[in-house]
Amino acid sequence: MTLTAPTIDQNELEALRREIDSLDREMHTLLMRRFEVTGRVAALKRSQQSANNWRPGRQAQLLRALVSRHNGNCPDAALVRVWQEIMGASLALQGSFSVGIFADKAGELWNLARDHFGSYIAMTEQDSADALVSAVAGGDLSVAVVPAPLQGEASPWWLALTEQKDIRAVARLPLFDTPNRRDTQGGDAFALARLDVEETGEDRTLLAVLAAADASDKAVLTALGETGRILASADMQDGRWRLVEIDRFIAPDASLPLPSPLIHRYCHLGCYAAPYTTPHQG
Repeated sequence: MTLTAPTIDQNELEALRREIDSLDREMHTLLMRRFEVTGRVAALKRSQQSANNWRPGRQAQLLRALVSRHNGNCPDAALVRVWQEIMGASLALQGSFSVGIFADKAGELWNLARDHFGSYIAMTEQDSADALVSAVAGGDLSVAVVPAPLQGEASPWWLALTEQKDIRAVARLPLFDTPNRRDTQGGDAFALARLDVEETGEDRTLLAVLAAADASDKAVLTALGETGRILASADMQDGRWRLVEIDRFIAPDASLPLPSPLIHRYCHLGCYAAPYTTPHQG
């Protein structure tokens, strides 16, 4: 039996294409207006001599709001990608902004940074996390993107932050799940910058906690009295440091009590929006 392909109504198809063309023109007009407003914001910030115009907390809130109100056939991931490009280009227009990335063989960190900041942002690679932290401290870089910590590292970047009081972890990447990611080396990354942290409503706090070397990770978390997880540890002469991610916002100037003699001291390393798990994909 021969199957006959359904006949397409060419008049209806052309009408739909004309409607798409009209919608594209409207979207383009709105985009041009948005960047016109961005230019006015940039002029205002230049007059106020703003150093780093990136606001990771605002970025997270804006993207969460978009996904929360979104419906229809456009996948959430595509929507987020479009707006990340728009926000990245807008950020580049507001002043000097550069991202340094810890070089990895697979280029995964580069891809994470590009997806988060947009393809228009200037990015460079360095082979040392210490060099990236120093470049941010010296004002040569706006942001450093470093890999999620591993056990047994000789010189963990997060321990370097204990000596850099004005540099904080301000974002964890990816903020949103990204389709078609290559994930052979753990995948996640942290963005470090000289920025004030902003509470977004769903945040995490990063602490470096010094405790007795023979204390278990579970005992340290219990002693802290917080919900979270230990991401890495490093043995030093004065004990074992743990990198602890807490499931709430703790302001950098907050004074946390040391509830147990098990905890010797801690350093606040930053706050950031919790990674978002997309509830639907269109």
